[in-house]
Amino acid sequence: MIALVARAAHADTSDDLIDPATGDSVETHAPAGEVIEVHDAAPVADPEVQQLSAAELHTLPGGGNDALRSLSSLPGVARIPFGLGGLALRGAAPHDTQVFLDGIPVPILYHFGGLASFVPIDAVDRVDMLASGAGAEWGGLIGGVVTLDSRSSHPTRWTADGEVSLLHAGVLATGPGPANGSWMIGVRRSYVDAVMAAAQVDMALAPSYLDAQLRWESGDRHWLAIAFASQDELSLLHDPSSSVDVGGIASPGVSAFDYSTRFVRAGLRYDNDGVTITPWVGTNDMVATADQMDTPKGYTRSDALYGVRASVARHVLGGTLRLGADVTATYFDYTISDTPPPSPWTPPGNHTLAREGQRMTTDAGIFVEQSWLFAGGAFEVRPGLRIDYLDLAGSTVADPRLALIARAPGATLTATIGTYHESPLVTDLDPIFKRDTLAPPAATQASVAADFGALRVTGYAAQLSNIPVDAMTGATPISANGSVQSGGLFGIARELVDAQFGSYSYREDIGRGHAYGLEVMAKKDIGATTGWIAYTYARSWRTGDPRRDPAEYPYVLDQPHVVTLLATRRLGTHWRLGGRLRLASGNPYTPVAGSYYDPMQHKWLAVDGPILSERLPAFAQLDLRVDRQWRHWDLYLDIQNVTNHENVEGVDYSTDYTSSTYTTGLPILPSIGLIYHH
Repeated sequence: MIALVARAAHADTSDDLIDPATGDSVETHAPAGEVIEVHDAAPVADPEVQQLSAAELHTLPGGGNDALRSLSSLPGVARIPFGLGGLALRGAAPHDTQVFLDGIPVPILYHFGGLASFVPIDAVDRVDMLASGAGAEWGGLIGGVVTLDSRSSHPTRWTADGEVSLLHAGVLATGPGPANGSWMIGVRRSYVDAVMAAAQVDMALAPSYLDAQLRWESGDRHWLAIAFASQDELSLLHDPSSSVDVGGIASPGVSAFDYSTRFVRAGLRYDNDGVTITPWVGTNDMVATADQMDTPKGYTRSDALYGVRASVARHVLGGTLRLGADVTATYFDYTISDTPPPSPWTPPGNHTLAREGQRMTTDAGIFVEQSWLFAGGAFEVRPGLRIDYLDLAGSTVADPRLALIARAPGATLTATIGTYHESPLVTDLDPIFKRDTLAPPAATQASVAADFGALRVTGYAAQLSNIPVDAMTGATPISANGSVQSGGLFGIARELVDAQFGSYSYREDIGRGHAYGLEVMAKKDIGATTGWIAYTYARSWRTGDPRRDPAEYPYVLDQPHVVTLLATRRLGTHWRLGGRLRLASGNPYTPVAGSYYDPMQHKWLAVDGPILSERLPAFAQLDLRVDRQWRHWDLYLDIQNVTNHENVEGVDYSTDYTSSTYTTGLPILPSIGLIYHH
């Protein structure tokens, strides 16, 4: 990837202090030379939160200058094949983790194929990741929480950043606004589809994406208005007369294929004196259609969402009390035209059936969390309770949570335990299944962390229940064409699709699972060198239908060992050199033990070996980054997989399953950028 970036300097007109009681920023205006002293307990960040600042995001090697992709360097994050979108934290599925931008939930984190995040890196001030053990404030999840803070600056004049790369072009502008505030406006659009169309590539899937951001913040930083949008399209560049298969898609009879997703969010936030209120609205749209043999198939889905989050913090009962609530109302409208999946009411068949569904749901939650400090702040007790009504589950759930924190010179110990619930997917309630609710997926999470400043060690465990699993398909995992229990690339791709959009297949809330692990991270600044070493030992297990097979098998993203070594060093006043080495266990998959020919289907079918009993070869990747600074210019070169190592991501079989080859991941991927400061 080659990028050209032009950036002008920003002038911030105020400095902020933090009120330790409420966490609010306190604006100060001090004459030159005046010293302001603040005497109070300094705010202490939750040791479980892992944070990346804007400065780190811009210099981390291997992140491709992307805000969310940089999270892969932190412990507890499973590696996703090909860099595809999705965050799998501490054994949880991607769908189980919630992501928020300025307090507004985000449905899809990455553009198609994981090429880029939904928001450009220059629009982000900070990324916080809590892999598990979230407090009572957070509901609707059984995994972790990732929060992004948008770029907050108060420039005295308009400035602009521009970017041009092989994948996309974008611009981001900031300037003064009303109420002594500031504006941020950004837009970015890819053009891979136009390049492929001009090259007249036959039977190729051409992706394109677009995102935009609009942000206003008041001068006192109490008010924030933000709107952002993201769109992805995948089109088939196809010659209908061709009989050649390209990319594993059979072209005869396929005359059209279109796939698009988009979401829009807009919200307003008030934050002052411990009170935060964030009303927001949004839409989610998805269209996936194909025309094969003059038969249209696919589905469309449009969601309209309305939500609000509110919280208040006060000094009461000898500590800090936080109360809050959040409500999300969603109107689902979808149309499906396909071969109905088998269910207790619909046996397997080959006919196409069109159907539609509409539904209005409201999820609402309230929480209370009290924090008490003892022994001069050396010990903190933080109990909390969250109560949620989940409409698609038709039930009310109560989730008690507790955090214990002990602070000593040079060390902080944290222990958390709590229960969590999330809503089932609306796609599991297809009208053809003749049911209105499913039990909410649930988790009990516990963790213990010791933070010694330069070294942090965390142990965690989770127990999962009510997980939706396939309860009808009688085919074996491989011959089911990429079921989750096939593992490997197909199983992971299925998991990512289910996580973001649902599968419209018949599943029941009878699955179980558990996860546990140990994370060690040593982070140190030594002179001009900064970096860390992170090791994660992680195991995650799931059942299928326990009525047929009660055994637990490795989760498709079960990676027992993950090691990350990352370092950057300033060389003189103008150069910076960085590198990242990532090593990870291969993902599990179900091997093929044999095959037989089915004369009724006129094709070979696989005979499976033990389910998820083998692993792909281990993953290894070295990334390098070089930065060169001049008075007004910065040049960077970020190279992912610099050795062009062929990492194995899946297994492909011949038609009769007698031979196989490996599917390899991304080759060497360079990114180069030039930044201008005025």
